[in-house]
Amino acid sequence: MHELADLFGRPRTGQSILFAGPSGSGKTEVAINLALSLVRQMAVPVTLCDLDVVKPYFRLRDMLRLLTDEEASKLKIVEPERRLLHADIPTFPRNLHALLSSPETVKVIDVGGDAVGIGAVAQFRETIIAGGYSLYIVVNTLRPGMDSGDGLKRMLTTIHLGARLDLSGLVANTNLQAETTVEDIQRGYDAVKALGDSEGLPVVAVLVSSECAAQVGHRLAPGAAKLLSVIRVFNRILDTVGSQTEF
Repeated sequence: MHELADLFGRPRTGQSILFAGPSGSGKTEVAINLALSLVRQMAVPVTLCDLDVVKPYFRLRDMLRLLTDEEASKLKIVEPERRLLHADIPTFPRNLHALLSSPETVKVIDVGGDAVGIGAVAQFRETIIAGGYSLYIVVNTLRPGMDSGDGLKRMLTTIHLGARLDLSGLVANTNLQAETTVEDIQRGYDAVKALGDSEGLPVVAVLVSSECAAQVGHRLAPGAAKLLSVIRVFNRILDTVGSQTEF
């Protein structure tokens, strides 16, 4: 198993790492897990940015309350103003351009995965490019529309064109929460690898929950096993504490 920060490389200060993906892909969880991994592995400040203006299944702003005080203290959190925190309207902090252009932190950014969501972040394109960036698409092949090569290509094209940013790689996050099997993870990796091969993009990580970790590593094919990392699953916790309609 790998530390997540190692799979994505050790970014320099000032760089932005963006995660996009359709609703249910797990991009928000990946963003949080990478941000926490970076603060564990690197002696640099990390800024975690919520730029998702479309209401997905769970938002970064919903999951942040599940961090411990110690975890939260190590991150600079950028999210909508408190009075607009749970509003389903496109809103960004007023000083977002300055925050995104800061040369003093690594920025981990959660962005929307459909045409509207990814298009919203394009307004910060020049700022993101100036500081250096990597944009990854998180894929859960067990979500609706993601179970075919054509569906995956349409999703990738939508994000690429909407963001107007080059893509850096793909993240295989295939899961059915507690129902996930080793075969699901392997098939998901194979599908994401085929998509990456067709588009000239590497698969940089294969993600599993801690519950799956013990039974997965030794049963995956070498290509998937060498990219394996365990992530903390937040949306399952939210499932147990109440409906998203409370937020």
